[in-house]
Parts: sequence; structure tokens; C-alpha cells
Amino acid sequence: MSHSSGIPVGSGLKDAFGKALTSNDIRLIKVQIENEQLVDITSERIHGSFEDDLSKVPDLLDKDKPCYIMYRMDSSDPQFALLCYVPDKSKVKDKMLYASTRANLKQQLGMNFFADDIFGTVPGDFSKEGYKLHVECKKMDAPLTASEQIKQLELESGGDIYRGGASSYVHGVAFPVESSAIDALKKLISGSLNYVQIEIDCDAEKIKCDHTNNLKSFDDLKKEVRMDMPRFHFYAYKHNHEGSSVTSFVYVYSCPDGSKGTKSAPVRMRMLYSSSKANVADIIKSAGGNIDARLEINAPEDLVEQELLTSLHPQQAEQTKSFAKPSRPGKGNARLVKKT
Repeated sequence: MSHSSGIPVGSGLKDAFGKALTSNDIRLIKVQIENEQLVDITSERIHGSFEDDLSKVPDLLDKDKPCYIMYRMDSSDPQFALLCYVPDKSKVKDKMLYASTRANLKQQLGMNFFADDIFGTVPGDFSKEGYKLHVECKKMDAPLTASEQIKQLELESGGDIYRGGASSYVHGVAFPVESSAIDALKKLISGSLNYVQIEIDCDAEKIKCDHTNNLKSFDDLKKEVRMDMPRFHFYAYKHNHEGSSVTSFVYVYSCPDGSKGTKSAPVRMRMLYSSSKANVADIIKSAGGNIDARLEINAPEDLVEQELLTSLHPQQAEQTKSFAKPSRPGKGNARLVKKT
């Protein structure tokens, strides 16, 4: 069961939505949570068709801050699609807050005015092409549509989810882990191999080992990053530090979002992987190991060896010698005074 945040709709947003209902020329209203209430940030007028005006939506979205877009549909009655944008890079607290506030927004403004929910984690999910995929998914996944599946995942996952009680938090979606994944990570820890790739079987809802390898260098790790599908990577990074050979266990979550030549993975898949990050990280602990560095990337080029080294071995700030205040006469240790 999900828990409502109790965040109210601000008076300004109520007025803006009322004008949108009566004027018939407002295409969208962008909504965010500020000062513990839902407020209208900006609005756009109708310029073209429902799908053509979607081209304006991605430009209104921030890279790391969630929001809602109330987007007017082309119909005789005032009907809106509620676009729920929660980027992967947003804070866990914000993910939880927006997931638990969506129902408040619709209920306080009127459930009958909202005909569809569209969920996304990257701006492209709300483009003209993204909407077409949304419609296709709804047709294919009946009676449980893609939006309903994502809605369920959003409410049940998205990082730390409150379940009631003073410290009752669970971490993401806890899919069962196949023994192949644990066995592979044990080999990684023992040193018999240095790379393990983990995947989620979205149909069977299981976490399993995709494949293992013995990489010759850090650059080979880039070749393991897929351009079209999310994956989890565990790498035993052997390097020299201060004259000694060191092996550090690196955990990488890669999720292509359509930038840097990648192909954006389906929304449901990205949600499943994003909400499983913490649980997959715990697999290596159950196998007897630890994680020394964690990375989240979109494309292979995001892997930079020098940045990893800095993360593993941060430079110590040079300690400045404090000024020693001289003792007052008659205080402190006795001092030898040269007689003249």
C-alpha cells in the first residue's frame, strides 16, 4: 500500500488550473513541489495538435529535478494527461515525495479531469515519439497497461520506500537472485576472474549473471557497456597506488538514456534496473566481498580511469601547522636563559 505525502495544492495552482479549464487555450502547466505545496511553475498555450505540441515538453524538464506536467488533450471535454517526470539522477527523497504526491494532485484538482498518466525518467519519454511508444505499450499490455505497471513500480520502488514505522524502509525491488550470479561474484572475489555482468530478466523478474570475463585493462571495461540496455557491472580493478599493487572492487550501473549515441531503453526496464541498484550491490556482500567504488553512467565514454582513481584514493588535504602561542611569563616549562 502506498502512503500519501499530504502535500496540498497551492492556491496559485488552483487558479491556474481553473483558467486552463475555462479558457480552452492552455496546453500545459508545469507543476513542482515547493515549500511543501504543489505550485505552478510555468504554462504554455496551444499552438498545434496534441502530438505536435509535445515537442515543447522536453525543454521544460530539468536533468535532476522531478515535476508534473498537466498536458491538455485534444477533446471536446477538458481532459488532461498527467506527465510524471522523475529522472534517475534526482534525489531519493524527491523520488519518494513525487511518487506519493501524484494522487493528491489529481484528487484535489478533480480526478475526472485526468484521462491518462504517462511516466518517464528522461525528457525524450515525453516527446512525440515517446508518446507513440506509450500508446503502443498500452495496447500490447492490456489489461495491465505499461503506465499501470510503471505506476505500480513507482509506488513500490524508486529507492527507499516508506512502509510504516519509525525505521521501516525497504530498498528498491528485491527480485530473487539466481545462484549463477552469486557463484560468479565469489569467483570475482577469489581472483579467478575480474569481471561479472549482472542483468535482470524482466519477464521472469529474476536477477542473474549475464556473463563473466577476464579484462586486460580498464579500457576493456568500456567495451562491456551496452548502448541499448541497462546492466550492472562488477570489476576487480587492479592498479598501483603509492608503490603497491591494489585490487579494488568497482560497481557500475549503466543505463543508456538516448544521449552520446546510445539508444534509450524502455521505461519499464529503466525503472526496474534503477529500483534494483541497492539490492544488486548487496549481492557481492552476500558472496563475502565489499564495494570500494560505485559509478552510474549512461555511456561507455562516461568511464574515466583518472576519476575512478581519484574516487578510490582521494588526496589528503595538507595539514597546516598551527601557531603555538608563547606562554606567559611564569607559565609553562622552565627555559634556560643565557647569562651575559
